[in-house]
Amino acid sequence: MARLVDRSATDLVVLAIVVIIGFILIFGAVGIVLIELIHPETDTDPLLRVESEILGVLVGALVGFIGGRATGRSESDRRPPI
Repeated sequence: MARLVDRSATDLVVLAIVVIIGFILIFGAVGIVLIELIHPETDTDPLLRVESEILGVLVGALVGFIGGRATGRSESDRRPPI
């Protein structure tokens, strides 16, 4: 827990998004495999579609967040000192 105290808020947001992506990948894949094993006649295409849409949104949010952070830093480096 001490490691989280020393991190900035933006680092915590990035870590949270990455953890959520990891959980979705792991639990989604395990759930789909279990459904396929228990009920092989069940169509899992909608589950795969929903999982990929959620992952797309989260990866897009992560890329946008990191890109915005980098843009803000580069703009602040170019400003002349007051």
